[in-house]
Amino acid sequence: MPYSLFLFDYDGTLCDTRRAILYGFERTFEHYGVPEPAPEVVHAMIGRGLVLGDMLQQLRPELSAAEVAEWVVTYRQIYAREAEPLVTPFPGALALFAQLTEQGVLIGVLSNKGAAVLEASLAQVGLLPFVALVIGDGTMPEKQLAKKPDPMVFHEVVKPRFPEVPTNRMLMIGDTTADLQFAHNSQIDSCWVTFGFGEEAQCRALQPTHTVSHLLEIPALRRAV
Repeated sequence: MPYSLFLFDYDGTLCDTRRAILYGFERTFEHYGVPEPAPEVVHAMIGRGLVLGDMLQQLRPELSAAEVAEWVVTYRQIYAREAEPLVTPFPGALALFAQLTEQGVLIGVLSNKGAAVLEASLAQVGLLPFVALVIGDGTMPEKQLAKKPDPMVFHEVVKPRFPEVPTNRMLMIGDTTADLQFAHNSQIDSCWVTFGFGEEAQCRALQPTHTVSHLLEIPALRRAV
């Protein structure tokens, strides 16, 4: 049975944002005059699906909640202004979205990334015109949406937005345990992409419905009947 709605993570799934994220952290820590974190530490945190505020709190535990919020704003300003040009789509991303759209498949992008930066990045790499729904941190501030892997976004935004699509025709595609656990919590199928930030053993342990090593393998995926 073919899927009717594909829900994609962004960082490490559709686009390679490693250089951009590291640059954002380096410049943010430089801005506040503190030593920058080691790249492998940042990569490991992203692989666990941590959101920006939690990453900063772990890296700088002395910061108050208000200070963490300020650092988040600073990071996102630096990222949008200076780091965005370092983002590159993974091979096949644009062709994938064009192919899915031609097949009549709906596309959503669900990320813990800041909403403004997420939309701008999708637009810059040419993917935004294909996307029916974009959800990032701050997309609907009046709802205070919980981050992945919490299924709140699925129940309060995705299902109401696509009432015509049964849950057994939806597929979540991502690179980290947060994405796969989100799919499990939402009771929809999952697809793990092997080329992102996720740690292989942890991701495979969650038993994703599908596993792919290239984006252009995705259109052929089918739900087992």
